[in-house]
Amino acid sequence: MKTVLLTGASSGIGLATALRLNGEGYEVFGIGRTFDESLSYPENFHRFSCDITNTKALAKTLQDISNRMPQPSPDILIHSAGIGLYGLQETLKPSDLQQLIRTNLEAPILITTEFLSFMKQRKSGHIIFLSSVTAKKNNTYGCAYGATKAGLLSFANSLFEEARKNNIKVTTLLPDMTQTNLYRNADFTADEAACLFPEDIADTISYVLSCGDHVNVTELTIQPQKHRIQKK
Repeated sequence: MKTVLLTGASSGIGLATALRLNGEGYEVFGIGRTFDESLSYPENFHRFSCDITNTKALAKTLQDISNRMPQPSPDILIHSAGIGLYGLQETLKPSDLQQLIRTNLEAPILITTEFLSFMKQRKSGHIIFLSSVTAKKNNTYGCAYGATKAGLLSFANSLFEEARKNNIKVTTLLPDMTQTNLYRNADFTADEAACLFPEDIADTISYVLSCGDHVNVTELTIQPQKHRIQKK
C-alpha cells in the first residue's frame, strides 16, 4: 500500500483528495489545523493537527508521521494547504504577509526538504504542489498572494530538474477559483456554474498519479468552462 502525506487535509481540496485517495487504496497521513471529529473518517486516514507555520511544531509532527510510516518518507507528498489574502498591497499588515509566505511557500519547501533525501536514496517519489492560475499572471489586489504561488511554481520546476535523475516526479497544479474557504476574505465571488470544486482537483490528482512510470505531468492548469467573477 502506497503512503501519502498531505497538508491542508482537514477541509477543501485537501480533504477531498484524502478521501479520494483513501478510496483508491492509499494510506493517507493528513496534516490540518483542526479536524472535525464529528465526521466519520476512513481507517487509513491518519490525522495530525498542526499549524504548519509553526516551524518547531511542524518538525515534531513530521517526525511523528515518519515514525508511523513503513518507510522514513511517503511515496507521495501533496502540498494542498494554502491561504489567500486580498486587497491593496498597502492594506496588508506584516503579520498577514508572514502568514501568507509561511503557509503558501515556506512550509511546502521545508516539508519537501525534510523528505527529499530519503526519496532520492529510494529513487522513487512523487511531489505535488497546489499553486494557482495566479502564478502566471498579474494579480491586482492580490500581489503578495500571486507572488507566493509564482514562487512555488518556480521552486517545483527547478526541483524536478534537480530530482528527475533520481526517478522523482514533481507536478504543479494551477487551479482557478475553487469553492473552498480560500476566498472567504476576498471581495469577489463566482457562482457555482463558474467555479471548480474540491472534488475536481482531487480527480486531477488521481489522474496525475495514474500516469505511467515513464511520464511526469510537470504542470497542469485547471479552469472552469465559464468565467463569471463579480463583486460581493
